[in-house]
Formats: sequence, C-alpha cells, structure tokens
Amino acid sequence: MKAEKNISPNKTTTCCYCGVGCGIVINKDIHERITVEGDKNHPVNKGMLCSKGMNLHYTANDKSDRLLYPEMRYNKNMPLQRVSWDTALERTAAVFKALIKKHGPDSVAFYASGQCLTEEYYVVNKLIKGFIGSNNIDTNSRLCMSSAVVGYKMSLGEDTVPISYDDIEIADCIFVAGANPAWCHPILWRRVEAAKEKNPDLKIIVSDPRKTQTCSLANVHLQLNPGTDITLHHAIGRCLIEDGKIDADFIINSTNGYEKYHTTVFETSVAEAAAICGIKESDIRLAASYIGNAKGFISMWTMGLNQSVVGTHKNLSLINLNLITGHIGKPGSGPFSLTGQPNAMGGREVGGLSNLLPAHRVLANESHRNEVEKFWQIPLGTIQAKPGLTATEMFDELNTGKLKAVWILCTNPLISLPDVRVAEEGLKKAKFVVVQDISNKVETLKYADVVLPAAAWVEKEGTMTNAGRYISYLSKVTEAPGEALADSEIICRFAKKMGYHGFDFQNASEIYDEHAALTEGTNIDISGLNYQILKEKRAVQWPYPKEEKAFGTARLFTDHQFYTPDKKANILSFDDQNQSEALTPEHPLILTTGRIRDQWHTRSKTGKVNKLNQHISESFLEINPIDAEIRNIKDSDIIEISSLRGNVRVKAKFSEDIKPGVVFMPMHWGKILKSDLNRVNNLTNNLVDPQSKEPDFKFSAVEVKLYKKARQKIIVIGAGAGACGFVKSYRALNTEDDIEIFSKENFPFYNRVLLPDYIIGTLPWHNLIKMSDSEETDYRIKLHRGLGIDKINKEDKTVTDSNGEIHPYDVLLLATGSRAFVLKDIPKLNGIFTMRSRNDADSFKKHVDTTNGKVVIVGGGLLGIELATSLAETGSKVTIIQRISRLMGRQLDALGSQLLHEELISKGIEIFYNDEVDRIIGEKSITGMRLKSGLLIDCESLVIAIGTVPNTELIKEAGIECKRGVVVDEYLRTNEKDIYAIGEIAEFKGQMYGITAAAEQQAEIVARFLCGDIAKFYQGSLLMNILKMHSLELCSLGLAEIPNNDPTYEEIVFIDKAKRYYKKCIVHNDKLVGAILIGDKSEFLEFRNLIENKMELSEKRLQLLRSGKTTEPIIGKTVCSCNNVGEGNLINKIKDGCKDHLQLCQLTGAGMGCGSCRPEVKAILDSFVNVLKTEPKPVLADT
Repeated sequence: MKAEKNISPNKTTTCCYCGVGCGIVINKDIHERITVEGDKNHPVNKGMLCSKGMNLHYTANDKSDRLLYPEMRYNKNMPLQRVSWDTALERTAAVFKALIKKHGPDSVAFYASGQCLTEEYYVVNKLIKGFIGSNNIDTNSRLCMSSAVVGYKMSLGEDTVPISYDDIEIADCIFVAGANPAWCHPILWRRVEAAKEKNPDLKIIVSDPRKTQTCSLANVHLQLNPGTDITLHHAIGRCLIEDGKIDADFIINSTNGYEKYHTTVFETSVAEAAAICGIKESDIRLAASYIGNAKGFISMWTMGLNQSVVGTHKNLSLINLNLITGHIGKPGSGPFSLTGQPNAMGGREVGGLSNLLPAHRVLANESHRNEVEKFWQIPLGTIQAKPGLTATEMFDELNTGKLKAVWILCTNPLISLPDVRVAEEGLKKAKFVVVQDISNKVETLKYADVVLPAAAWVEKEGTMTNAGRYISYLSKVTEAPGEALADSEIICRFAKKMGYHGFDFQNASEIYDEHAALTEGTNIDISGLNYQILKEKRAVQWPYPKEEKAFGTARLFTDHQFYTPDKKANILSFDDQNQSEALTPEHPLILTTGRIRDQWHTRSKTGKVNKLNQHISESFLEINPIDAEIRNIKDSDIIEISSLRGNVRVKAKFSEDIKPGVVFMPMHWGKILKSDLNRVNNLTNNLVDPQSKEPDFKFSAVEVKLYKKARQKIIVIGAGAGACGFVKSYRALNTEDDIEIFSKENFPFYNRVLLPDYIIGTLPWHNLIKMSDSEETDYRIKLHRGLGIDKINKEDKTVTDSNGEIHPYDVLLLATGSRAFVLKDIPKLNGIFTMRSRNDADSFKKHVDTTNGKVVIVGGGLLGIELATSLAETGSKVTIIQRISRLMGRQLDALGSQLLHEELISKGIEIFYNDEVDRIIGEKSITGMRLKSGLLIDCESLVIAIGTVPNTELIKEAGIECKRGVVVDEYLRTNEKDIYAIGEIAEFKGQMYGITAAAEQQAEIVARFLCGDIAKFYQGSLLMNILKMHSLELCSLGLAEIPNNDPTYEEIVFIDKAKRYYKKCIVHNDKLVGAILIGDKSEFLEFRNLIENKMELSEKRLQLLRSGKTTEPIIGKTVCSCNNVGEGNLINKIKDGCKDHLQLCQLTGAGMGCGSCRPEVKAILDSFVNVLKTEPKPVLADT
C-alpha cells in the first residue's frame, strides 16, 4: 500500500472522541499548526463542539509525546533501540510465523480500539481471520459496547441502531438509563436541551445511582440501587400493561414472546420493585405514565447498562419498553444505544470483534464464512467457526501461556482493563508484544518487543461510523511526524512480510471500496458509498445500497420487518437477579466507575490539553457523607480503597448526589510516575456478562478507610521559606508526626525578601516574622534556634548538631538554602556586606547612616535594585556596579532594562555598566574602590549582591548525590528514599529555582507525598520576579525574550515610553510563556496562572493586552474550561444579584462555549440561592 501523501484540500473531518461524531472544520497556518471549529453544515452537531472537541487542535499540534520511529529490543532485558521499518516488520513477521508454526494460529492475537478508522479495522480483521486463520481479534469496544450489540441482535436480529439523531427533536419522552450524556455525549445532550426548551412538555426520565449533571434536566430522577435496572424496567413494563399503555396490534403482528414477558413482570409488584430499587413507587408510576402517554419515546443508554455481568439482560429489559409500546420504526421513537467511542460501530461493521464477521455476518454460520472466504479469495474453511479470545480472555491466556504474542493497536489496556494488575502480569509473561501507538507515554511500551509509530487524527484519511449510523469521511490535513505511518499501512506492510496476498491497496479509498463491496446484499449494505460521495455529503446513514439514496436511511424498521428469521422483534424474558460480586462485611460498598466531563479514556489526548485538566485535575473517590462519617473520613482526606483484587489511594470527595453504600471513581487515570495507586481498575473485578463478555465495571465490592501512615519523626535542616512552607503544609495534613527544625540563626521564621524595608525602617522586625512563638506551639514543632547540623549519617538515619548531640530521624528534609556569592580576595574591612540574613541587615544598619551615607552595591539584580531604591528614598547616595550591559539581565529584555534604568536615574542612583571592582581601598574600613575601567569611587559601605551559592557541603559529605545542587526527583526525593531537598539547593532535571514561590511549592509537594498523596508531583516552577519599588510597578514571568529568534514564538507588545509603561507577552503554541509588566502589573495573577498551568489561550489571546479593563482571573475550582470561569467568579455574580441561569452564563462566560458546564453552573446557582433564602434577614430597629 502506497502511503497517502496528498493532503486533501477539503479540510473537514470528524471528531475523534465519543460516538456522537461531530463534524469539524480545520484551518492550517504557515507553520502547519491547525485550529478547529464546529462544522455548521454537519447534520450531527450543526456547528457545536464540546470542550474536548473544541480543543482537539492542541492535541494535534503538540507532538512532544509522539512516537517517531520504529523501535525494537532484541531480548527482554535489552532497551528499545531505533530500527528501520523493514527490520521491525521482518522481525515481527518471523516471530509470528514461528509461533504459528509451533503453536498454531491461536497463539497470536490482535487487540485494537474503537478509535481505529474503519479501513484500519478492516485490514487487521482480514489479516487475522482470513490469512493467519484465527479469530483472536478483539478491541476495547468489548469493554463498552458489546452488551448493547448482543441486546440489539437478540431483540432486533442484528446490531442495529434503528433511530436517527433527528428523532430527538420529535420525541416527547426520553428515558436516559445508566448514562450521563450531559458530560459524556455533550453535543447530543445540547440537542436534547434545545428540544426541551422548544417543547417544555418533553418529558425526561433519568435512572442512575448518582445524581449526575444529566439529572438537572430530568422531570424525574430514579436514583436506583446499583444492579437493579432490570427490576426497574420490569416494574415500568408492568405499569404500562396495567394502564393499558401498550401497543397490542404491534405486539401481536410484529413481536414474539409477549406472553412470557407479561408473566415475568407480574411476578413482582411495583411496590416490591420500588423497595428493591430503593426508590419511590410513585416515581416509577410517574415515569411509566410519561412513557405511556408519549407519541414519541426514545430510550437512551450506555455504560450503566452495558458494563454489567447482566448487561445483556439490562439492555433487553430496556428495549422491551420500546417494543411493548410500539415505539420503534416511527418518528421520535426507538431504542438508542449511545456509543462511547468514535468508531466502535464502524469496527463492528467490518467484523472487528472475536465473534463477528464483516457486515454483521454470523461467525457460526458456515455459509456466511464461505461468503467472506470467497470474497477474500482464500480457501474455504480458513475462517474458524469458534469465536476467538475476547479482550479480557486475551490477557488471561497470556498469563496461562496459551497465548504467546499480542499486537496492541491504539489502546492502553494497562489502564482500561478490569483487574488490571493481572493483565499487566500477562504482558510481563508474553513471549512477544507489539505496540502500535502514537504516544511514547503508554504503559504498554515497558513490555513491548517491537514499537511501531502510528499516524494520528488529521495525519491520515479514512472513515468512521457514529452512534447514529452516520458514516463520515476524515481528511488528511497534516503529515505525520518522523517516520510514523497510518495504521492501515502498517498492517498491510506486515501482511506482505508474512507473504499474504490481498493487501496491495494503493490508498485508503481502495480499502473502503473493498469493505463496501463486501456489504452488498446485507442489511448494512453500503455498496453505493465511496469517498467521493462522503466528501460531498459529509455524513451518510447506512444502509446506502447502489440505488440512489439522498442521505442514506434515517430510520429503520418503518415497515416493522425486523432482521430476525421470522421478521418479528423478540420480547425476551428473564429474571431480574443481579449476578455481580457479592458484598461482604469486609467489602460492604459498591464501587462504580465512569467518565468525567473534560477527560476521555486514558487521557493520552485530553491529558495534553491543560485547559481540560483544570476542571478536575486529579483522580478522586466520590462518597456520600454518611458513609464517610462512619469511617471518620473528612472531605479531601487521603483514603485507601480496597477490594479482593487490589487497592488505590486518592482523595475523598463528598457528594450527596451519590447514594449511601455506593462510591464512584473515574476511569481515566493510570500510573503516576511509577505508582498505580490512582488507577481504579486495580479494584474492578473480572466478572463478565456470559453472552456479551463485557466486564462488570459498574459493580465491585470495596471498602474505604482513612489512609494512616506510621508515625514518623521528621527533621528539617534550615529555617527559610521552604522549611516554613513545609511546616504549614504538613500540619494541614498531619498533626501527629514529630517535626524538629534546626536553624543556624537564632531567630524565628522570617521573610528575608523584606530585609531592605527593615534596613530603612519602613517595616519593623515583627512585620517580617512568618511564625510567632505561639504559632510554633500551635504547629507542634521544635525549632532549634542558633543550632546547626554538622553531620548526616544516612546509614543510621541520624544527624549530629553543632553541640555534638545526635538526633535520629525517619524523614530528613534538607532546606539549607544558599549563601551570598562573594568577590575573590575581598579584604576583611569594616563596611563590606552581603545581605542574606537579619544579622547582615543589623550589621549594615549599625554601620551606615541611611540618611546620608555613600553606598556602592555590586549587582544589578533584584536584591541590589530593591536595596538601592530603599536607601535612595532615605537620602543615601547609591551607586550600582553592574558587570553586564543592563539591569536584571535574566528577568528583563533590553527595553525593560532601559525603562528601569531611567527610573533609577530619576531617583538619583548612579549606575555603571560593563564594569567590575578591581581593588577595594581602605585600612580598617572601606573608603572607596577602583573599578576595572580605572574609575575611582568613594564610599562608606559596599554591598555585594551578585548571586548565591547553594549550601551543599554538608550534603555532599554525607554521600547524597549532588551536581550543581542536590539532585531530586518529582517528589523532591534525593537518591536516598527518606531524604528530601527543597528550595535553593534542589536541582530538578538540571534546573535550580532560587525563588520563594518555588521553595513553597516544593514544600507542599513533599508534605502531600509524605502524607500519602501521589497525585501532585513537581514539574518545575515558574521563574517570576516582582520588583518592590514604590514609584514603579515591575514584574516579569517566565521568558523575557524569544529564545534564539525562534519564529514559532510570537510577541504581543504595548508601550508608552514617556510614561515608562511597557507590557510584553511571549506566546508559543498558543500558550503564554513569558511576560514583562512595567508601569502596571494588574495582570500578574492572571498571567501567572496562565503560564504556570500552561493554559491554552484560544480566544483569550485577543484580550491579553487589549481588554481596556482588568481581566478577572479564575477564582476557585474551574467550572468552565472553555472560557476559564471558576466557581468563585460565578458566586460573586450571584452575590451581585444575578439569579437567572442564562444571565449568569452571559455575565461570566460560563456555558457560552460548548455548554457542557451549564448543569454545573445551574447547580451552583441553585445551591447558592437556596443558601441566601435560608439566611436570617436583618431586623431593623424602630426609629
């Protein structure tokens, strides 16, 4: 297959997230960077995009995590190394041939993804079933959709979604069962919201153990107990029968099985069912009345029903409600399974599961197998009748050794599979593992023998089929990086290396044509469809046979002729018993898992978009306060969750929206660094539905307890900002451990940054103190003032103080700070100072007449300038000697330095550039100096402020790894596991951060980690500087200048030189990476947030320096990630009098992007308005 190099001029595509299948228009700039917008002409989304979709361009533009070249390891103990495509595929082919020859074709398997394009699915399915001779192909669609597939097949005859999206606008009752489309299918839900607004009589029923965002639109929320869905559906069916709200003619003429169903649903009374479900009988009857009175009724469901050990029966019990009421095959009606992945349906169309054949043919049917064999021109009998291994079975058989090799495409099973530690053991034991992926971060790479780099979305062309049977074409817009290839080309190249015919496709279009031809004459016939038609029409619903169709087939079964042998739909009956894992006294809680709004699957794409990470940045366990109180757990406590299979450790998140006895944890997080304790599938069980083989993710027995670490003694060496920050952070989390701090200075914690103000008397000493004596007592710490540490014994875990006393520790925190860098050969004369401590400041104050002294400051950095301006304000004559050509050379650009120079000159400060001290003059005290330029300067005092040196001598002597500083990892650990380092001595990935904010940030991470929290780890700090000068506001953040004149960086500048007003922003990849603010620093907090969080700017870029008013930064937890609105911003507007939901959205911008946060906005509004209503009104006195 020849690589497709022609980039389509048609820059339209389809979103690669959920199964809604939104159309996207792509624009590309001269740097090959793309932007996206919703396609207003697409029949699915009509221009709308959710928060994930509208940020898709960031995932495409960011290639920092991409696999670029084939890699291979020659044995399990060797590292991966770059090889050619031929080498990688020839090795893989040789191994597969050898395994197949020795162990048979079932010794190998392919595990693929619902994100693969249809063409990719087609060739890999053809390869293994038709040529290797095994049915061992399955996908992660098994984990989400297979119960719906089996449900449709058993009831309607085939895996067929009978309705169209347009039916949403026609329906007058929608039953959402086990789904949260407000978050998981947002654009579809926008259409429901619009329909409800247009038709207030539209009734919405939601059944879910959690009160999700979808419930905000519901007329009735049936908050049932997990596992009781079938009982609920049977009870609703009974009510419909009792009330005469069934379609008898349809039942008689178009269905089988009603009599048995009638008997089954009447075995349990509605009152009994309500008790089993844990809901009101009246609510069940109300829901039934909505359905019974509806002219158009849609049932809508997803994982809450599918991911169950009785998932097939749950599906059937819900579909039965459409069948007994006749709500199928007519406008506004039908059972609608919401697909979780963008091409799960397309994968099923080509037979991409272990029990399927192309075009919905039946694997067990010999004639069907023969049809495919003839089409593929392979010997009859090649395709096996026995289904292959399913997703979970593959990893089970890797553990047993029956399966020897697995090829993993476009998915990360080490996050998504249930009982995932067992799956990981399987990969460890596998003889041969191939990983075909786009990301260099997937956990499977650790076990890969061969790594194949794949092209990503917009780097290849192909098709997808969404949840509504819409087939759409995806354009190639950009080239793949490095040597990455389209997945279909990789498979075809491999097939040729295996010696197989039938894979010599010239392009993806030829693959699609072959797939379409194989559907001819089937119920999903798309033989009339090709790329040209798809490009013209954008999206077409199957079937689309050769005879002309305008846009395909919108609605199926309008003639009530179903795909069963007798053309009748099956109303199937079964008991309502849940077969999930039993609760026990040791594991009394039900764990259910699922998605959150701004993340998708295993976060390989959404995790790269920092705007999306702001909404919910860490994994959590949602727990009802009643369950938490029983276990002595407080909101945000670190907790441990355990099951019979494993354990996790996350923060507790209180919510009254989840039923007591039930807990929820999101599915998206895998390993953080090397720890898997945020991975929920450590807990989930390996039970599967016996028919669909879909795992029971929604019901696992667990226990939750407060995380308790062993009591420890923590010793801190140093008493600077980092040490103080650590005490405060740690005591917020732990009040039991012993903390001792050793400080060479005989003072409490104080703020060294304010020493210039202390020197001139504008701040008294007590204003510099950061922790008073009484606070030390409250924090339960022992501060050894005036007592340093002379020795660290890491083997014995002790330190020896300067008095010779030995102190044992469990944890040692090094915060020794730095000392001033001093000039060589400085004479020991009075009047020469550094400025690092109170002692330095006190000595300086005694020596200098701050109202009339002559002071020379060597160094034009932050400290030197702040001291100079403070002294100048009191009347001292100040001179600055700067070794380079400008002030604050690392923090400002040339223009910023010039404006600062002008300000200092206006204060009477003398500045000499490009010069250094050559000789100091004086006998006992300094009287002057000679510069290298020959200039003589008289002075009474010299302050050296030319930088610092980290205090690492003690640490090096102890044998702890040091380079420029103390080498630390992401948790600030040194090479000794119980020794940590923070502040000016810490060296992280070759970088040192000598600012207070960094020390405090590092201290918080150490405190959290020691208290069991692995979620937050250190990734470096934003270098920022605020010059404290009364007459001029000045600050800088991040980059001050474009590095190496790189054309991919951009500047946004506003300047008024006469007023010394200068603002500059540096933007790279649509992120603010640097800023200089002179004359007004009102944007500092906002810019700091944008740079620290690496936030994508989007439309905010236009407002950076142009708004004409101060932009309000995000306050509190992020609610709207489209427009960067926090909970606090919303509450402030509510306090100002806004009580209308839409007005609140318009005022703040929340919900004005994709709209998926509107339920949260409404919940905040309702909650706060209710609080205001209950507050006591002030009583006015009579006058």
